[in-house]
Amino acid sequence: MSYTAEDIEVFFFAHDRGEFLRQALDCYLNQTVKGARLVILANAPTEKVLQVAKEYASKGVELVHEPKPLNVYGCTQYCQEAASRAITVMAHDDDLIHPAYLETILKSYNQIPELNVAISAMGDWDERLFSNCNTKAAVLQNISEFSAYIFLGGSFTFSSASYRTETLKKAPKPNFEQYGKIQDVPFMLRACMDGKATVLQFPFIKYRIHSGQDCQTFSTGPTAEQWFELDGLHKKLMNEGGSRLRLAWKLNAYHRLRIGWRDWCLCEHGKMKFSEYIAHARGKGLLENWADVFGFIVRGATRQRLLKVIFTPQKMIL
Repeated sequence: MSYTAEDIEVFFFAHDRGEFLRQALDCYLNQTVKGARLVILANAPTEKVLQVAKEYASKGVELVHEPKPLNVYGCTQYCQEAASRAITVMAHDDDLIHPAYLETILKSYNQIPELNVAISAMGDWDERLFSNCNTKAAVLQNISEFSAYIFLGGSFTFSSASYRTETLKKAPKPNFEQYGKIQDVPFMLRACMDGKATVLQFPFIKYRIHSGQDCQTFSTGPTAEQWFELDGLHKKLMNEGGSRLRLAWKLNAYHRLRIGWRDWCLCEHGKMKFSEYIAHARGKGLLENWADVFGFIVRGATRQRLLKVIFTPQKMIL
């Protein structure tokens, strides 16, 4: 079967950012392929969001008016249940999208058997027009390789991630209690299920940073426990992927924990020291044998070169 744009359904998560939503809608209306169904999932929307929805109705954009606030994970669960076309895209209302994005993910699904998830590398935010893109993709052969790509620092974004709808509906629902605001990674991984994933290496998605984003408010987490849960999932999946991924996990475990402490678990800094955080991680089995010693000694480009020797995903031009 060959997919076309008419097989794609795009849901926009919208609550209170009307002007941003307008830009996101324009990005999808100006795609190089036409025919995708565009749906604004307006949850507890402001009048501005509803006004934008009214304006864009004449352009074929549909509206689902959900009176309750859903947050991103409630919206994700709604899409799992309501999606009706072969490929589902979950778009955030505050991102910019390259005009060839849908065309490129269609190539992914049409060229790669058993593909269940296709996402993009993350681009830095600016208002400039996108440059000419390339269509190189990392092809992850299974959920273990998908986990390794993320755990080892590959660029990706949850924004406008796409899923084969048949498997999306079977995927476990988001688990906010277990993972908090970093639930996006476990959800994408588990939506891969027993199939493949691709990550477009060109940043087709520009992720907007602005005031009011919960992801920029670290008082709401993630907590150390939530970060440990995520790293524990990576350990499980990578260990199931064979000896080279098990070794890659060991070599990168300390680095990942440092990143978690430095960039994510800021709400814990007044409650514990880094040494206590590491001791807690070790008690959970997230550091083994000499992994912390290796991580402390081998850093930067040297560590990256070594990890690339152990695991480099297959690349292809779509």
